[in-house]
Amino acid sequence: MLARLAGAAVMAVAAADAADEKTVVTIYAETRLNPVIAILDDTIQSTLQSRSANPIRFDIEYLDLSWFGGPGGEDLHARVLREKYAGRKLDVVIVCGEAAIAFVLRERAALFPGVPIVFCLADYETIDATTLEPDVTGVTMLMDWTGAVDLVLGLHPATKRVAFVGGSGPTAYRWERNARRKFAKFGNRVEFVYLTGLPMAELLKSVAGLPDGTVGLFNVFLRDSAGRTFTTSEALELVSRASSVPMYGMSESMFGYGIVGGPIIDLAGQGRAAAELARRILVGERLGPADIVAQHANPYLFDARQLERWRIAEDKLPPGSVVRFRQLPTWYLYRRQILLAAALVALQTLLIAALLLQRRQRKRAEGRLDERLRFETLIADLAATFLEIGAVEVDRKMDHALRRIVEELRVDRASIIEFSGGELRVTHSSRQKEVAYLPAVLDVAGLPWIAQRLCRGEVVSWSRPDELPPEAAIDRKTIVSLGVKSLVLLPFVLGKGQGGVLACSLVRDERKWDDELVARLHLLAEIFAMVMLRRRTQTALVESERRFRVMADAAPVMIWMAGPDRGRIDFNRRWVEFTGRTLEQERGDGWFEGVHPTDRDACKDAYREALLARTPFTIEYRLRRADGSYRSVLDCGVPRFDGDAAFRGYVGSAIDITEAKAAHEDAERGREELAHALRVATLGELTATLAHEINQPLTGIFSTAQGMCRVLEAGEPTRVELREAFRDVASNARRASEIVGRVRTLFRKELPGRRPLDVNDAIVVVTSLLRKELERKRVALQLTLASELPPVLGDAVQLQQVLLNIVVNACDAMERIEGIPRELRIETARTGPERISIIFRDSGIGVRDGDVSRIFDRFVTTKRDGLGMGLSISRSIIEAHGGRIWATRNSDRGLTIHGELPCLPS
Repeated sequence: MLARLAGAAVMAVAAADAADEKTVVTIYAETRLNPVIAILDDTIQSTLQSRSANPIRFDIEYLDLSWFGGPGGEDLHARVLREKYAGRKLDVVIVCGEAAIAFVLRERAALFPGVPIVFCLADYETIDATTLEPDVTGVTMLMDWTGAVDLVLGLHPATKRVAFVGGSGPTAYRWERNARRKFAKFGNRVEFVYLTGLPMAELLKSVAGLPDGTVGLFNVFLRDSAGRTFTTSEALELVSRASSVPMYGMSESMFGYGIVGGPIIDLAGQGRAAAELARRILVGERLGPADIVAQHANPYLFDARQLERWRIAEDKLPPGSVVRFRQLPTWYLYRRQILLAAALVALQTLLIAALLLQRRQRKRAEGRLDERLRFETLIADLAATFLEIGAVEVDRKMDHALRRIVEELRVDRASIIEFSGGELRVTHSSRQKEVAYLPAVLDVAGLPWIAQRLCRGEVVSWSRPDELPPEAAIDRKTIVSLGVKSLVLLPFVLGKGQGGVLACSLVRDERKWDDELVARLHLLAEIFAMVMLRRRTQTALVESERRFRVMADAAPVMIWMAGPDRGRIDFNRRWVEFTGRTLEQERGDGWFEGVHPTDRDACKDAYREALLARTPFTIEYRLRRADGSYRSVLDCGVPRFDGDAAFRGYVGSAIDITEAKAAHEDAERGREELAHALRVATLGELTATLAHEINQPLTGIFSTAQGMCRVLEAGEPTRVELREAFRDVASNARRASEIVGRVRTLFRKELPGRRPLDVNDAIVVVTSLLRKELERKRVALQLTLASELPPVLGDAVQLQQVLLNIVVNACDAMERIEGIPRELRIETARTGPERISIIFRDSGIGVRDGDVSRIFDRFVTTKRDGLGMGLSISRSIIEAHGGRIWATRNSDRGLTIHGELPCLPS
């Protein structure tokens, strides 16, 4: 029910609106493509819609009379309009343009009988000459051709002629006739030339050739004589561009398309006035000819661009003139853009400044990176250079390396100095051209403070001699005498009681030797140390080879020769003497009979494979000597080719390496001896603790025995008393035996053998052994041992030695602190499928940050009486077991030793 009521209400409102709707027919003489018509149409519709209280329906007709005029065209328009509006209720008809007004007034009885007519855009003289019916009214305009000519003569006093430029068609000719009548007023004051009814091309040529003293007046232009259609603004734009004289006009549609200006008809004003008259009719007013609105006050409008083009001063314009298209100040026109541009420039400036700052920082970083890269390249080049050189080339290459250091690090002098005994000897040096060489020998007496620190392995550096401490007064005097301003000395070890120094100095400037640079130079010093050690080794080797060659001349090595068929064909006397066999027995494959049966098959395969590939080879096997013993020999062969590159077989030599292998094994045993000696030394330091540990169970046994004696003297002991006494004796004896067994294990010297072992058990054994030592030094031990830790394949004695070294070092480090709890934590954990970790964390004195990476090096120690070998041996043992060991400083105090070992799969 409510829905039906709402629907009825909506329909009622719609019906009321339909009843109140007004129908307005607007008829234009030309098409809407004409700017004049577009301005009038927009103005009329907007004015009526905004000011009318009723909805308005607009029916718009464009007659195009300039293009489709004439009697036939107007008759066709009349028939179409008559059929279109027959029987329709129209409220008002608005007609624009003189041609349309004349057509509608003539055909009104047939088209719009009884419908009020409102016209606009009609010359007042034409309307005055026309008889209007009582319900016809409108707006007239003034085609002020006289005012236009007066304006031209006022602005251009030298004007001799006025060129009237227009198109073809009824409207153009009507306006031209009107103008000709008005121009008669001027008589002979000025000549009038009419450029109308011409094709556009001819017209453009005519206006381009107008002589000086001519000014143009532009009429309506909708088509040319050739039938080509235009809008007035399009035609004016072409003519103005081609014209050699200024053009004036009177239509608002011309303004901005090339005319200088003129008394301009207000088209929008015509439309508003006509729309207001129509509105009054729609609300019920009866208007007629007496209500015609005369709009004859045409304002003077000028185009600032044309004034500038034709150099017309604005002060010559009539009073009240309006100038449009004036070029406003740049700031006024583009202030937003200018502000935006300024903001962008400021932002860009900030960005550029930021980029410059970033670039500066980047250049510094690039400089540091480039310096580091050059240094790393230098290290890589030196390492590669020294890797393959012989002892003969070492001196030359070292001089070249020092030359590069001088150039790359920009120092004045770089030298290698060896020190031993009481002198410092300069062995290699490079310098800048204008810098003097150092003396070949420097007396240690003149550098006591420096020599003392170099012997301790300390780096010595200063930016200027004044930085040296007072106790280095003698050294400062020597340094000043040598002309050195900045210096860094990096020591390295060459052997027992011998060392070397990499010295970099500046004699002209001062320089700060930062830690990073010193660390890099330390790498170079290590390289030089390795090179010098290698040279010494190579020199010794060369000497050994020379002696060997002398001996070889006296006792030649075993030499053999093989043919292309791979069979050996000849042996030297040494071979025959060694094997005790004849040449016939050895030739071919007979020599294989002397190879040890275990090595024979592998020897044959390697020998034949190498000969088939025709490549040099080296084979090691055991060969039976004449006395029946087997000796290890190293057999080397090279292919032989003749002058035609044809394969001729092999020539080779074999040497007895039995003694060499034994020497290698002796070296391995020597390392084991060193490790054993260190264990013995460590256990020697723990003698008092171990004695106390063994004494406790022995004292228990003694006390129990004394007690039993007293019981026996007092009477018969019970079985319970005897059982308890014997149990105490057995327990204490077992404990003493275990302690002695652990000590014997560490003292025992035997070849390393690896077997699965439990790391947790090893830790418990070592810490139990050191229990009294820990109590004596007031060290609290905390064990956090992972359960179900997989076993490690290793040597129990060696790994216990590592644990012993680290725990003893931790106790020594904590012995020097007072007033702070001494704590040692040992943790084990599984860090991967086949890796376990052992962590020792103490609360001792720790080490300096720069020494953390060096404590595992040989002869590096923080203890006053230490050898610096414990951690070095520990590292070698861990690495031999396939693991790794390192140290880190604790955040509060002390040091943490980290160890990792491979473990067996679970």
